[in-house]
Amino acid sequence: MTHETDPSRRRFTGLLAGVTAIAASGALRNALAAQAAGNSVGFDVDTSPGPAATAKALQSFRTYVDAFNRSDFDGFSRYYVPDIDFRGRGGTFANREEVLAFYRIIKANISEKLTLRGLVVGRNNWVVDMVTELYSPKDWPDSPIGPMKKGESRRSENFIWYELEGEKFKRVRSGRHSGNPSPTSPPQPVLVSDPAQPVYSAADFAAYMDAFNHDDYDSFGHHYTEDVKLVIAGDRALNGRQAIFDFYKTVKSQTRRTIQINRLVTTPGLFAAELQSEFLALEDLPDFVAGPMKKGGRIFINTFVIYELKDGKFWRIRSAEYRKENRGVA
Repeated sequence: MTHETDPSRRRFTGLLAGVTAIAASGALRNALAAQAAGNSVGFDVDTSPGPAATAKALQSFRTYVDAFNRSDFDGFSRYYVPDIDFRGRGGTFANREEVLAFYRIIKANISEKLTLRGLVVGRNNWVVDMVTELYSPKDWPDSPIGPMKKGESRRSENFIWYELEGEKFKRVRSGRHSGNPSPTSPPQPVLVSDPAQPVYSAADFAAYMDAFNHDDYDSFGHHYTEDVKLVIAGDRALNGRQAIFDFYKTVKSQTRRTIQINRLVTTPGLFAAELQSEFLALEDLPDFVAGPMKKGGRIFINTFVIYELKDGKFWRIRSAEYRKENRGVA
């Protein structure tokens, strides 16, 4: 629903890596991190409401998407609380009437179709993998989502984080994963949690991220499957453990990189995280993957990340950039 972020924000995501304390070099540190995470991990944790509630949430969200696609303003806006905080590519809106006014303008000028690809269901948060397709039947140079030409089509894949109040959305934020996702034909089943698989714990995730922040490759690599695939903002795909290690060794040789976990929605076989990365440049980096940096400069990136598990390990990791701030040299 025009939940795209500015393309200039897509270049890198503060994401990734690591995992539980297995290797001897990091075992004590990670064990302490996991112990500390027992009751208070320092970030918000949401858990699965169970198979029945997950199925109900999926059906409810499909109803929402259907209403949006047929421009049923009353139908889709009933999912919003009156003072909804809505942040998309077209702007930031502070209540339901502002959101509706925005979409009335959009839908009067272009067609927009949403396709649901995945849904991570927590008790108070839903994280959605959504494809947006736009078509402009006319020139619209002053479009709030960027100039569009007559006959122009756009596709984007977005991860959208919905925070709930009861059964309605109180906060909506969008991060763009890919600016040109490939069409799926025939339509693929929607990715949801698998009750037959275990739940990845918040304590494990805290220890995993601690290993990454301390460059403990043995520990965080232990949580990857052999065929792990990491896709960074839809622009860079890394296949296999060694490719991921090589990429991060380069990044960490150029910057001091730290990841903070802001929130986690964990369900059987599938979970989502909001992460904040800080990059401190150790040298001038005109071609750095997250954007040009001067020595001593800092870049902060907030990302939404969806992790898919196989046999309890990370099999596919995909990130979408929500926000980036380049503070330059202090």
